Parts: sequence; C-alpha cells; structure tokens
Amino acid sequence: MATSRLIAALVGAWALAAFACSDREAESGSNPPGSTTVVVPSVARDGTDTASPPPSASPTSPQTKPPGPAPTPRAGQNDLDGPWNRDLRVAFSSDGLSMGQASSFIERAGVPCVIRDSGERLVAVFQWFPFDDAAAFDRVAVAFSTDGGTNWSKPVRMSFSGLPSNLMRPFDPTVVQLGDGRYRLYFTSNEQGGGGRPAIYSAISNDAVNYTFEAGARFAPAGGTVDAAAVWFGEKWHLFSHTAQAGTGKGYHAVSADGLLFEELAQVDVGSGRQWIGNAVVTGGVLRYYGSGRDGIWSATSADGAAWTLDNGSRANGGDPSGVWLADGRLMLVFVGELRSDAGPRPN
Repeated sequence: MATSRLIAALVGAWALAAFACSDREAESGSNPPGSTTVVVPSVARDGTDTASPPPSASPTSPQTKPPGPAPTPRAGQNDLDGPWNRDLRVAFSSDGLSMGQASSFIERAGVPCVIRDSGERLVAVFQWFPFDDAAAFDRVAVAFSTDGGTNWSKPVRMSFSGLPSNLMRPFDPTVVQLGDGRYRLYFTSNEQGGGGRPAIYSAISNDAVNYTFEAGARFAPAGGTVDAAAVWFGEKWHLFSHTAQAGTGKGYHAVSADGLLFEELAQVDVGSGRQWIGNAVVTGGVLRYYGSGRDGIWSATSADGAAWTLDNGSRANGGDPSGVWLADGRLMLVFVGELRSDAGPRPN
C-alpha cells in the first residue's frame, strides 16, 4: 500500500498511507521552542493542558458505526484499493511491544495520528472517508477523548484558511502541540495538475479543528516525499518521511529548531521489507518508531534519530501505525486494518 500511496501522491491521486505524529517529551529539563514539556518515564507519561473538545464534539463510543446504510459494493477495476475500504483499529500495550487484541476505532479512515495534549486530552487526526457525508469524504478530520481513550467525540472535518490556490487539499495529517497551547498540523500536498513534487506543509490552530496555513513548505526534498512524522527529541524537532524507495527500509530524516525550517540529514534505514510510514514516540529517553512492513507493523529504537535498532517480532497485523502513551502507563496504538468485507468503489 505504501508504494501505491507514494505513486498516488506523485500524480495527485488519493492519499493511502499514514506517517506519524508524536507526543512531546522534556529533554534535559528544557522546552523546545514552541513545544510543551512532558516528562516520560519508561512506559508512562505526565502532562497538563487547558484545551477542551469543541462544543460540536459529543461523546460517543469508538465502536459506533456511522449512521445510514453503506452503498452496495460494485465490481470494477481498483475498487478494492481505495482507502475508504479500510477502518482504523486500536490496540493497547503495557510495554509498547506486546499488543492486546485489536478492536474497531474509526470506520472508513486512514493515515492516523494520535497525541495526548497537555490537558490529558487525546487528539486523533486522520484522513476520513464517510459514505454519508460527501463534503468530508477524503478530508482530514479530528476526534477527541477526555477519558483516556474509552469514549471519543464524533469526527469533525477540519477547516483550513489561507491555503494557496495551487495546492491540493491537505492529506497525510500529523499533529503536534506547541508550548503556547496551539496545535501544528503537518500534512502532505502538491501542486494541482501534477506540476510539482509532493512535499510537507503545515498549518496552525488554537483548537485542533480550524487551521491557518503557514507559508512555504516545511520539507521538500528533490525526490518528493509524503507522510511526515514529527517528534521533539534531543533539543530539536525530528521529521521522518517516506521516500520513493518503497520496501527498501530507507526514509528521509530532517531536523529543525523551530518546527518550520528543516535541514535534511542522511537517510535512515531499517532494512528491506519495511517502510517509514508510521509514528515516532519518545519512550524512556529514546525514540521508538512504529512503521509499516511486509510482515506487519514493526518497531525500532534510536538514541539520536539517525541509527536505529529493530525490536524483535512485529507489533500487529496492519499498517500506518500511530502510538501514544496514556496517563495509566499503557501505549495506545492506532493503525489501518485489513480490507473491509464490503469493499467496493468510492461512492458516487
């Protein structure tokens, strides 16, 4: 799926895979510029914030299905390849490695990113494909939980102001929270009509729902890139993203002091059969990345963001993972699941 996703991005087609978001962690007792301090033990995380879900977000179960009947699937070329034919799944772990049984999270969605903000609220962003809301189909949406992930608000489509007229709609969302309480969304876009390579852009928000575009590209390597993961670690922002070398284990790595201007470094590499489509999270003073691969979700650790050591085995059957440490010490892993049994063409 990662290969087809990069190709799709290069030709301005559908967004199919996810790159990661991350939590914040304090390093050496100081805050990143524009980032919130959160102390992270080996498996637990503490933090504070004042943000609350938007008034339009009403609590509901993460297993709740969207209202209304789904269209009857029809046979056709590439009908089963669309990202609307998969759901987001969620699993929990006490050590970040052994996952419990997965359950349903959000139907017809992909490219997840979940963080715990400084007010203990969980913020989940994703590409949404609801069959009962044409205006929200293939748009970035957000949902919130104020009880540690047990109950979630109904997904809300994000709004964007100030987007250049020559850019495609945002896709591949990754969200972080800044020290002043605002949220920055990193996303992929490219020039309409295929006139430019896909690159990583950003937008800023006070409520994690309504965003204002930040001028320029955050990261635009010569070969093009999609699916950014961003994490504050070692006194800088680290960005990881997918290259055109699908399945080789190679990925882009860039760093930034302010989260806006990134410097490209040597590519990272975790070996054949893996892709840098996933999530980086700080765990016990090191980075752990959850990624997609031919054997399922893999994970690896790094002390500097450059050299990585693979963890044994796989974490779950799925792809595009995003992990977040909860207040109770568990890791919550959200990922894209298998093909739906009613897979078919996009509606209308």
